[in-house]
This record gives sequence, structure tokens and C-alpha cells, in this order.
Amino acid sequence: MSRKKPTVRVVQASRAKNNFGAVLKRVYELDEPQIIERAGLPVAAIVSISDFQRLYPQQAKQQPRLGNGAKRQQAAKEMATFLDQMNKASAPLDEDKVYQDVLQEVMAMRRERRKR
Repeated sequence: MSRKKPTVRVVQASRAKNNFGAVLKRVYELDEPQIIERAGLPVAAIVSISDFQRLYPQQAKQQPRLGNGAKRQQAAKEMATFLDQMNKASAPLDEDKVYQDVLQEVMAMRRERRKR
């Protein structure tokens, strides 16, 4: 999967605070780093876990849970890409049916994991 150059979005601190969920969504779904400005000066940046791991590998190794987050994020992106390709190549899918199938598989995997 080729990685396109992400766009960087600049957000005022007050807007980031009031819309934090939307800011996070842009970071993890669109892989779009967010620069937070206060009084017109950049003061912070929000980046995806995969970018954090790439930029700060030593700190990421010290946080054992980060690996799972990055793996999940990458898997979600790959799944979204796959589903987009499938939608373009085939007849439209019934979203409710797909959701139910995925939910059943997730529950089966969780049951299997509990047995171990």
C-alpha cells in the first residue's frame, strides 16, 4: 500500500478543544496531522500512532500498548482500501448485511480468544 504525502491541517486551539473528536478522527482516519495554534503561533501537533512510532521509535518501544494501536490503525486503513476496491469492482453491497456478518465474525473471534 503506497503512502501518499499527508496534508497538514492548522487548527486554532479553541476550535481543537471544542471539536476534539473531529480533530482525532481526521488524524486517525485520514492520516492528516493537525497543528494546533494559539494566538497565531504553532504550539503543538497531533499525529497518528504510526507516525509517532516512526518519529520516536525509542519512546514507542517503552509503551507496549502502542504496537497494538498502530496495528489496528493500519488494519483499519487496509480494510477501508479493500472495501473501496470491492465496491468499485462489484455490485453494491447491503451495508446492514455486511455489518451483521462482520459483527458475527468479531463475536466468534472473541469467543475463541476467551477459550484460550
